[in-house]
Amino acid sequence: MWLSRGKRTIHVHVGPHRTGSTAVQHDLREFRDRIASEIKVTPVDDASLWSYARALNVKRGDAVQEEGARLVKVCKPERGDVILSCEDLAGNLPGRGQARQFYPRLAENLEAIRALFPDDHVRFYFVVRDPDEWLRSAYVQLLKYRRRFKSFEHYLKFLTDPEDMWDAVVARGRAAFGEDFVVLEYAAGASSGEVLLEAIAGQAATGLLPPERTRPNTSPGADVVRLLEEANKPGASDEAVQAAKNSLLRGEVHHPILPYEPGRPAWPPSPERPSWLSPGLEALWTRASSRGQPQDQPDILPPVDCNLVPYRTEVEPASEGLPSVGRERMEDQAAILAFRMRPLPKTCYLLGLVISYLRRNTGHEEHAAHLFQRLWAEEYPVLLGFLPTRWLISTFQTFLDHGINEDQRQIGAAGFFLSNTLKLYEAERALDGLPPDQTYPNLTPATKSGFRGLDRFRVGGTDLMLNTLALLLEMAAREDRAGRVLQEFLLRVKTCHTAFSRMDQTRAEHEIDIPPFSDCWSFFEPPKLKR
Repeated sequence: MWLSRGKRTIHVHVGPHRTGSTAVQHDLREFRDRIASEIKVTPVDDASLWSYARALNVKRGDAVQEEGARLVKVCKPERGDVILSCEDLAGNLPGRGQARQFYPRLAENLEAIRALFPDDHVRFYFVVRDPDEWLRSAYVQLLKYRRRFKSFEHYLKFLTDPEDMWDAVVARGRAAFGEDFVVLEYAAGASSGEVLLEAIAGQAATGLLPPERTRPNTSPGADVVRLLEEANKPGASDEAVQAAKNSLLRGEVHHPILPYEPGRPAWPPSPERPSWLSPGLEALWTRASSRGQPQDQPDILPPVDCNLVPYRTEVEPASEGLPSVGRERMEDQAAILAFRMRPLPKTCYLLGLVISYLRRNTGHEEHAAHLFQRLWAEEYPVLLGFLPTRWLISTFQTFLDHGINEDQRQIGAAGFFLSNTLKLYEAERALDGLPPDQTYPNLTPATKSGFRGLDRFRVGGTDLMLNTLALLLEMAAREDRAGRVLQEFLLRVKTCHTAFSRMDQTRAEHEIDIPPFSDCWSFFEPPKLKR
């Protein structure tokens, strides 16, 4: 029993991460008054504790002093012993930022904490957990909020000496603080709060916390972990990936739309041949006027009012190899889609199936169009975070053909033509054998344009890229469902190597400044120079 004898004791639970710290803090907050009354130790929970820990870990001297003073001020009114709990006091979770070692600054951080309370007795409580279990739990925690790691093996390779991690950490703690560095064992299923309180107050704390209390459990299942790994693969923007992860972990529902909203144009389109059609475009018109030939297909879509939330954490069963079937039958198309989408949430498979119906004239268009609108109204975080870019392009075309208002159709058209034009441009770059991030060797065109009349501008002497993207973003703001898709495409363009980034990088490398185009970067901000 480590209650104070004469002077006050500050009991500091320093975690570390993934050892039941959240449960400890939940218990200390929920039963603060009972703990203070029964064992005369008062839990103190204040934002300054977390701010102080963050300042310690980034070595911000001014913030360390300021937040430390705030923490001391919060603890000062308490007459008896005090409990503080914050796992960040041990240091950064290995894998966060550049942290490869296991809490190398533990002793330094704890010494700083002890210096805050020179007139008090300060004791530290550090929990150790089975190394393999801890490493896997830490990895999953990083998956929730970071994109760095794509597999557990990748995480292990990043770390420094994971084999003897606890031995080294505990040795440093005991060398610096002796008996005031108390090591506790983590036990799955046991109450971390009870273990800590019994280490502080002995048998007086036994049974102090009611057994029926709720304990937070934030550990995702294996299926969700696999999807979190899939989300970390390159593709979507960081913003979209984090929103998708949040949907997987929290199960949020985004404004269901029932019943169906009318406004979709007739399908298939049946434009009349214009009297002014040029003979030079006669062949192309044959193609343009032949979309949506009637097909007799079964309706294998789920009901329009189905619950879409479970689809986030499910994967459509698929064959191990690409099915050797054609796309004529919708059942075969579904099997191909299941194979193509097999690593992704079933939400993505359903979108692909819905779009497949909306490309055909089957008589099931209203059903498919309703599900399409529901998916982009309710499940957009998952779709934006997981869909390959080619399916964003397919989505643009579907909004163009089946949008329920003029804004959706305009956004779909703009996104469709920009994305396909950019795809063609980058394909030409690849066919020329040029690296996608290689800047231009010439600042003005070195050959004549193959299309007489198109501008042959100098690098840095145009606002073409900026105006194109700014107008697209303005269009995206007109309607949220289609607008979010166009915004995500713009975010992907911003972080990928394309004609836009090459033009900006070339201008930046050569320090080109041509008024009145000085600030006409593609995204209205200077790029980060390549290293």
